[in-house]
Amino acid sequence: MYLSSWPSGSTSLAQLLLFLVPIAASLSSSLEFNNTTFDFVIVGGGLSGLVVANRLSETSNHTVLVVENGYLDKNYKTEVPYATTVPNPADMWNISSAPETWLNNETFTIYVGSVVGGGSIINGMACTRGSSGDYDAWERLGNPGWGWDGLFPYFAKSTNYTPPLPEIAEQYDVTWNSSVWGDDGPVQVGHASTFFPDTKVVRASWIASGARNLTDGADGDSMGLSWLPTDMDTRTGTRSSARAAYYEPYATRPNLHLLTGHRVTEIIFEDDGLVAHGVVIQSREDNSTMQVFADKEVVLAAGAIFTPHLLQLSGLGSKDVLEAANIIIKKDMPSVGSNFQDHPVVYMSYNISNQSFPDPQSLDKNTTFNETAWEQYTESRTGPYTSGLIGYNGNSALYFTLPGVVAGHEELVGNITSQRALDYLPDIYAKDAALLKGFEAQRSIVGHLLGHNQSSCCELIPSIVGSATASLQKPLSRGTITLDPADPGALPIVRFNTLMNPVDATMIVSMVRKEREHWSLPGLARYSPVEYLPGVQYQTDEEILAGSIAAGIVRPSFAHPSGSCPMMPEELGGCVGPDLRVYGTRKLSIVDASIIPIIPGTHLQMTMYAVAEKAADIIKERN
Repeated sequence: MYLSSWPSGSTSLAQLLLFLVPIAASLSSSLEFNNTTFDFVIVGGGLSGLVVANRLSETSNHTVLVVENGYLDKNYKTEVPYATTVPNPADMWNISSAPETWLNNETFTIYVGSVVGGGSIINGMACTRGSSGDYDAWERLGNPGWGWDGLFPYFAKSTNYTPPLPEIAEQYDVTWNSSVWGDDGPVQVGHASTFFPDTKVVRASWIASGARNLTDGADGDSMGLSWLPTDMDTRTGTRSSARAAYYEPYATRPNLHLLTGHRVTEIIFEDDGLVAHGVVIQSREDNSTMQVFADKEVVLAAGAIFTPHLLQLSGLGSKDVLEAANIIIKKDMPSVGSNFQDHPVVYMSYNISNQSFPDPQSLDKNTTFNETAWEQYTESRTGPYTSGLIGYNGNSALYFTLPGVVAGHEELVGNITSQRALDYLPDIYAKDAALLKGFEAQRSIVGHLLGHNQSSCCELIPSIVGSATASLQKPLSRGTITLDPADPGALPIVRFNTLMNPVDATMIVSMVRKEREHWSLPGLARYSPVEYLPGVQYQTDEEILAGSIAAGIVRPSFAHPSGSCPMMPEELGGCVGPDLRVYGTRKLSIVDASIIPIIPGTHLQMTMYAVAEKAADIIKERN
């Protein structure tokens, strides 16, 4: 929508070519790898895969191959922060969900990267962390070392924080705490060089509506309003993706190899047991296949959609799923593809007027402003083009605890813990006692977190353009990832099961009411806000929910898929332990967002950098 307003002309085209400079070194041909053995084969060249590949290849005698379905893409859409205002489907898998029963049987696009760098190339560039309670919950589920204290050093290790420009900090009273960020990590974290004037007004309105004004939301207490940095290299004004941070500077390492345009279709196990020995790889270009082998480990980093899919294709998964797809069962593991989570979201909208100039949409509405801004960006890599989606959101993050959003929150917490769990879970939970026991353990922890204000229940985006986006942070509904029995090698069947649990539906309604309360504040009257989605005609809880679903503004995903191969004890339905090894196997580990047992109350990017850094240390230590 906004990209149609890019400046045109020879000067601009010449500047765009700056982003197309080839990356040195090591993109490899599949022909040289057939039947080759590496120390480590990493399946997936997204965020976590590149982090782990970088760290493993620091040891010069470790040979590492990364296999990525997508290609290496470096252009305006992947580099310029402003390009985050629209999706980049060229670098995504073309995959949709199965019909969502509780969302009028609609199907929904699933935003999953298929590109070197994965989600760090296509996301909105938000650099947030959850509360300490979010990560301590993982430890409470039987994962020693995976709480806040165990992860914090890796949050710092992965980042290099640059404070905002002094004039921005002074004008907008921007606060931060440098001590909770890294100062020499690969991922550059900073702030846009342009903020928009309405940011002040909207932030003040949220504080007036009860939001805590935080110094920095990255210190383990994220519940409130904080300034939101992005993964932008302030020296170049470009996205600091996993590709830019962990791959490009190290691409010439002779022991680090990247194979793009190839998909791993099967894990090869040795004949005498579940010892991962290598993988089968298929070319996207001609569908030819080959094998490569791993002497030390096969490391899965294909993400929460495709890691369980690959395990199932390889004979590890629910017996029922594998039998339906005629896959030979190597290990009955109902945990593979269960426990799937994301952050459901409701996209309310208001018509507003009387905005200050410039506002984030001025680049689209005002040709002169756009051309001036583009000239500034190409000359100095500063200005409105460094802002992007986060600028639309007031350069801020906003998370609420349960009492700040839900009337009668104590009753809601009681409902969470008193439900009959099987009434609101997929059928597979009734067939496997460990899965059910694990969910009940999760539910108890979630109830405690929300009841004691140790985690956020909701993210409400502090938009300055009239959108009112709200995301549920602790859903109780659980989805599944399964093979397509008619064509197992095709894309997996993804069921979010959004709003299967009625507590989640209650939360959606409560978030709509909170947004309405906010936009009715006197401090925002100057904008004359008029709600048009879902619409003021919906007033009762039942009307709000039904109207929002009918309008298509309740969606199952905030592009944070996770949890589908959870890190929990096997007796609680876990797939991997705290050492990240897949239960019942050897030389097979998982390092991506599928291992998250309970989704944290935050955007996942920074969490996954920390997880991958810790994972790399764990794998290096045992090899």
